Order: sequence, then structure tokens, then C-alpha cells
Amino acid sequence: MSRTVSTVLLAVMASMASAAGVASAANSGGKSQIDALNWWTSGSEAKSMHVLKQMLADEGVEMNNDAVSGGGGANARTVLKSRIQSHRTPGMAQVMPPAIDQWCQTGLIGSLDKVAEAGNWDKKLAPRVAEGVKCDGKYAAVPFNIHRVNWLWVNKSLMREAGVDIPRSWPDFVDALKQLKQAGITPIAGGGNTWQVATEFDAVVATVGDAEFYRKALVELDQRALASDKMVKAFKRLRTLKQYTDPDAAGLSWNHNTGLVVRGEAAMQIMGDWAKGEIINDGKTPGKEIACVTMPGNDNAYIYNNDTFVAFKVDAKAKRRGQAVFANTVMSPKFQRRFNKAKGSIPVREKTSLKGFDQCAKKSAKLYQKAKKADALVPTMSQDQAEIGAVKGAIFDVIAKFYNTDKMSAEAAVEALASRVKQAEQMSSLSAG
Repeated sequence: MSRTVSTVLLAVMASMASAAGVASAANSGGKSQIDALNWWTSGSEAKSMHVLKQMLADEGVEMNNDAVSGGGGANARTVLKSRIQSHRTPGMAQVMPPAIDQWCQTGLIGSLDKVAEAGNWDKKLAPRVAEGVKCDGKYAAVPFNIHRVNWLWVNKSLMREAGVDIPRSWPDFVDALKQLKQAGITPIAGGGNTWQVATEFDAVVATVGDAEFYRKALVELDQRALASDKMVKAFKRLRTLKQYTDPDAAGLSWNHNTGLVVRGEAAMQIMGDWAKGEIINDGKTPGKEIACVTMPGNDNAYIYNNDTFVAFKVDAKAKRRGQAVFANTVMSPKFQRRFNKAKGSIPVREKTSLKGFDQCAKKSAKLYQKAKKADALVPTMSQDQAEIGAVKGAIFDVIAKFYNTDKMSAEAAVEALASRVKQAEQMSSLSAG
């Protein structure tokens, strides 16, 4: 997998290095301020960030929640580059782990190493998580949570009314889709944009192989795995899903689609557990009215992402204090419990009590530990945890073309996938050189 930075971006970053962080966090009348650039704009996400804002205020830090909507984070990433170019670098910015490697090369990354050492993060984070938030071996970002991506959310009453059992295997899943459609019920809420389809594709790939196959194909980008018969099968299953998806879904957001399931206007949604926040906001209880089920056929893989915020270089003691308080607060047990209950994820800090969490969170935590022991934890492709930049763009392009072009065969999609990924890797290598 390529971890490179375009020469253009490097040039821009280098020219801005001396000005980094100038406007990110300022001392105002003895009270620290900090900008937190992110793409959390749904109701539950905004509620989660409000938890952080309140807790930082208690520590004398005023946080500006600079949330940018749209694009699954793409718009926020564009704003981040724009702010750096205009000398308005945020003190903290949401950056997924693979991109931390890129920012590390720019020289604009600050350090949270002293905070991490004082807080004993090495003992409180899983090794894979800790490694993902470091720059040159030092902590540069703070992780917020662990999300599971390959969940199936099911409206239980709608299934009962239709006389359909909650599916546990792929054949049962397809049977359920057929029965629901025959009953006049929209089987799946989804397909609103490429990001949502890619999220479904993540889960579908894990139905045709185990965690090792997923890792080979979508993390290591192994050409034999990408061009395999299993991948052909995955694309065929993605087309099956489309046949049972709301035909009017184009342009609808993921949280809108979650609402369709909650209101009984669709039976199921394949989505990460951030959907829980929307379920709760709509007055329902995850695991009670809306079932949380492992995506049928995904028992051997826990596809995850963890949200992280990077500290950029700042030039004043008061600004660095804001970052330190931010990081220390995020890693506190109190924040881990309050934030993750609101966000729908589980604590990234190991051994945090789950007392008061819903049954889906407890199930997720149990499955996470089981997957850790079995080496079945795999970072998600669709949420920027495995791939970024040109490679991710190539995969998304093929998925979108296949999903929107019914005449394109699964075999043709696989051929395009292997070719486009190889080309993207080569181009990334050239730009790095």
C-alpha cells in the first residue's frame, strides 16, 4: 500500500511550515482556545463533539468546533489544506491514521508525546491503534474510539410483520431480501452515494473470504487477491444488494437512510455503528427496536475504523496547553464513556467500563476482543483506514461504475479494479520520487 505525499502538496507544506499553527489556538485573557477541524455534522456527531466542548471548557479551554459537512470527510480535508495555505492552521484536525503518515512527512505535525507518556498511553491503547497515531515513533494524534463497520441494522417489528427471520448467513440474507420485496417492503436503505456503496462493499468482500482475504485484497492490495474469483463473487453480491435497495436512494445521506429503518420505511441498513447515534436521536434503543447483527457471512472479520485528531505545530505555550488538555481529556475514562455512548462507538482506551452502554456496544466490544485474539481485525477500506489518496479513489471509481452500470459484468469490474489499483500505486510512487 502506498503511503506517499504528492510533490505538490509537499511543496505547499514546506512553504507553510514556518507559519503553521499561527491562528490555531490563541490565548485570550488567560483562557486557551483551540480550533478542532472535523467532518462530524450529523445530529449524533454534533452531540458527541458537544461533550468534548463542555469538558474542555471545564478545563479552561474554549474549543471552536469547526465542522465541515459533506464528502465523507473529503470537504474537510480540502478545508484543512486551504487553511494551512492561508496561515490559519487548526490546532487539532480530524485525520485518519493512514494520512498521518503523509502529514508526518510535511514537518507540520506537532507532538503529544509528553501527554502520552504522562498518561501511559502505551498501556492504554492496543498496539495496532497506538502505532497508527504516531509520527516518527512519537505520538502525534489522539484516538477517540473504535467503530465497527460491518453491522446490519434491522427493524425488528417490520421483520415480524413480514414474517421474515433476521438473517445470519448470506443465503438466509438473500432469502430475506426476496421475502421483504414480495411483501412490498423496501429491503435495504442505502446506495445514496459512493461512500455508502463502498461501505456495503467492505462488508460484502468479507462474505466471500475471511479476514486474511480482506487484508490481502483491500489493505495489502495483492494483485492475485484483487483479480481472484472471490472478488468476482463479491461484485456479484454487491449487485444482488442493489436489486433490493431503495431505487430512489440517490443523493440521500447515510443518516437519512438510518432514519428510514428506524421509522419502518425500510427493513435493513448495512452501516457502521455510528448509526446508533441516529437511532438514539430518533427515540429508539439500539439492540431493542433496531437489532444490531453482524453482517451475514462476516463472522470471521471485524472491520473497524478509529477516529483520530492530529496535533499540528503551534508556536506558543498557551496554544500547546490547549492541545495537551484536548488530548488528555479525550483519553480520560469520563470522556471515553460519555463521547462513545453518544457517538455509537466503543472506547479506544482499553479496560474502560461499559456500564450503561447499550447491548450493541457490549456485543461490539466482545467481538473486538475475540477478533484481536484471532487476528481478525481489519481496517476498513471505505472509511480511509486502509487506503487513501489515488488508490482509494481508484477503488471507489470502479465500485461506483459497477454499481451505476448494470451492463458492466463482475468479471470486468475485477479486471478494472486490479488494473486501476496497480496504476494508482505506480503513479503514487512516481510522485514520491
